[in-house]
Amino acid sequence: MENLAFAFEKTLKNKTKKDILSDKLIEMILTGLLRDGDVLPSERELAQLFGVSRETVRGALSQITAYGLITVAQGSKTRICASDESLARFRSTYMDGIDHIVNQFDIDSVFESRILVERAIARNAAMRIDAEGILKLERLLEAQSKLFDSPVHFQLSDKSFHKIISEYAGNEILLRYSEELYSYGLSIRRQVMVEAGSIERSYHEHCYIVDALKRGDPDAAERAMLSHLDSVYRTTKEKLHH
Repeated sequence: MENLAFAFEKTLKNKTKKDILSDKLIEMILTGLLRDGDVLPSERELAQLFGVSRETVRGALSQITAYGLITVAQGSKTRICASDESLARFRSTYMDGIDHIVNQFDIDSVFESRILVERAIARNAAMRIDAEGILKLERLLEAQSKLFDSPVHFQLSDKSFHKIISEYAGNEILLRYSEELYSYGLSIRRQVMVEAGSIERSYHEHCYIVDALKRGDPDAAERAMLSHLDSVYRTTKEKLHH
């Protein structure tokens, strides 16, 4: 009998880039990172953020439009359609009411797990990342430095930032765990990001992480990542208790 893990890998590999990007954006809508009425970045910007072609972006957006979760007007902006009705319709038609698993856990358990996973990722990435990886992160930082008043665009960029680091850790299991844990409480993160100074704080924390990775220093990379996670944890927890 074929090993289930390999069967799962095969299923993943059969997914096109368009399907994978579509799934990512839908997940952001369902977790509340992208909200009703939000304007998405342009096709070109999305292509840069996710490291895919504009054709892939166009295909993914077309798929999500068919699900009724975005509207694309000719010569206009692409907007999120995430009213309660739209989300309920999507869940009942395409998801059988299944919600994101990680959001069923409490914040302390999630962040305790995230610390274990992300510290290993930071250390591994510091030892493995190459000049191309550093360049990708520095380009994201450059873009993020201009996004202090753009929570939607910044959070998309933030997701890409953490994913690039995870990919350079060279461990597929850690990568999957980190992506799943990142999805926790994104709707709350969105509330944090609209507060004055919060995006700028995250940006500076990202700079410390990249600096440590650039120096190939595992200890410094771990410290910078843990400091960043502590900041994310505290601000998320504060919002939860309001």
